[in-house]
Amino acid sequence: RRHSPWLAQATFGSVLVACLPSSTTQELPCESVASPTAMGNVDACMSDANLPVTVERLEYGVRQMDAKEVLTCIEGGIDVNTPIDRQGHTVMDIFQVEHQQMLKECQSRGKSKDGTKMMINLEESAAAVLQVLRSHGAQQSGREACLRRST
Repeated sequence: RRHSPWLAQATFGSVLVACLPSSTTQELPCESVASPTAMGNVDACMSDANLPVTVERLEYGVRQMDAKEVLTCIEGGIDVNTPIDRQGHTVMDIFQVEHQQMLKECQSRGKSKDGTKMMINLEESAAAVLQVLRSHGAQQSGREACLRRST
């Protein structure tokens, strides 16, 4: 099939490549040119720092025990006590569930040097996230509804 002589776009993995052909028209294999609907959004072209700050992004940062991401969201204006679900849970509830799961995973790895090193690294990450959350007034929701770890 023939494509615009001005711009051909193709995806290779998650990278969008734009090519300017030298002639007025050029035959391109259909596999190398993605349709506009197949290309999706331009998220692959944006760094994570440029993504919008949302409660979901804050929740993701807490689940990943990523203090930098959590701080970015809070400094971007997200309230740490904003409910994340219909039951009114907060990111502090998420922190508690994820921390508990993290400890279970460390315990199941046994008492090897690698297991100990991993546990120390995870605990340091969790402590950093907890410090950021607490310094910005994060509180548990006090809800009795069951909050489970998402997989």
